[in-house]
Amino acid sequence: MEQHHVINVAIVGGGPSCKAIMDMIFAEKLSQLHMKLIGVADTNPQAVGYCYAREKGIYTTQDYRDLYKLKDLHMIVELTGRNEVANDIYRTRPDHVSVMDHVAARLFWDIFQIEEETIARRQRADKALRESEAKYRSLFESSIDAVCICSKDGYFIDINSAAVELFGYAKKEELPTKIDSLYANPSDSLEFMSRIQRQGFLKDYPVDLRKKDGTILHTLITATLRRDKDDRVIGYQGIIRDVTAKKRNEEKLKRSLENLRRAMGATIQAMALTVETRDPYTAGHQRRVANLARAIAKEMGLSQDQIDGIRMAGIIHDLGKISVPAEILSKPTQLTEIEYSLIKTHPQVGYDILKMIDFPWPVAEIVLQHHERIGGSGYPQGLYGDEVLLEAKILAVADVVEAMASHRPYRPAHGIDKALEEISKNRGILYDPEVVDACLKLFTEKGFKFEQ
Repeated sequence: MEQHHVINVAIVGGGPSCKAIMDMIFAEKLSQLHMKLIGVADTNPQAVGYCYAREKGIYTTQDYRDLYKLKDLHMIVELTGRNEVANDIYRTRPDHVSVMDHVAARLFWDIFQIEEETIARRQRADKALRESEAKYRSLFESSIDAVCICSKDGYFIDINSAAVELFGYAKKEELPTKIDSLYANPSDSLEFMSRIQRQGFLKDYPVDLRKKDGTILHTLITATLRRDKDDRVIGYQGIIRDVTAKKRNEEKLKRSLENLRRAMGATIQAMALTVETRDPYTAGHQRRVANLARAIAKEMGLSQDQIDGIRMAGIIHDLGKISVPAEILSKPTQLTEIEYSLIKTHPQVGYDILKMIDFPWPVAEIVLQHHERIGGSGYPQGLYGDEVLLEAKILAVADVVEAMASHRPYRPAHGIDKALEEISKNRGILYDPEVVDACLKLFTEKGFKFEQ
């Protein structure tokens, strides 16, 4: 059985947010993260989260520096929202202990709330469909579904009471003599007769029928030919299943899923804005990278679904920078080796945040790999060649081109010509050749330009 490394976490700030996170941990809603809460600190011993932790037998203290002494502590989650506290923790924490500040924690909470609601909606929709299918299956098996027996010319020979009720009549004698009269589209009757005579059996054949009051019924007909003792065709018999409600539910579900996708897009935009707010020098960087990556993918002939996934990943590819102090992100001089090492953690941090969200695309993996290089010199995993997702290869080229073409705190913009020279020079060395060719074509032949 696979063993997972447990992340021992301590919280600074014992307010309502602390209690909410503890509730999630104790309810095992964060089980995939393998988190264990081992300490809570707050200057107010009456704080709701502080008291809750004490009731649960978790170590509590009024001095957050006492948390540093906890055995095997891996992470401190700072929830006070006070910059001086966060800065002091960053300065004084043991080297092996990582820090999640209140911005990251808030985003972490929002993501799980969105995922919980998405799962709940999906479960409700699945339940509605299962109940609908079970209902109609039960009707079919108990012969409550409409059943009719017709001559080969389509005249009714017999029908059951469910059929009479289905079409809105009081008694069978009131129904038209031929089933053709009940078809919403007369041409469908001819097509049905032709198919049943050719194939001998039809299962769940879709037909729109009309009730007495003119209401359209969406039905599925399962029918088989009837033969006499000499094996001559004398007609057919069929079961008519009304799926109007199911079709309506499916249409509602489709609209609901479309709404969820729009909501997901809005959430992604908000996440991107969170990063850009902390790093004003790269404001718009993620959006411009996403637009270039989408254009490259389109130029390469990728499917629309892949293009959508690449754009979504591009919009939040630097999400992990929320774990990097703002003063490092906007530092006007060259970064130190330690600072650069901290910057290099952002693909992994972004992946850790996004991996729990059930995207229809491999967004988390693309974000994780967007600094990988095909020669194995990238980070964080040092992947080679086809070990890197195609989407990540595209995002890598778009990221480099936009970054070089744009201003940074520690240098002026190199310009687009230098950026294109960089990817041309390292075509097949650092960057995928096909991706580079598509990118160059966009700028040199198709007039692609970054929006301001």
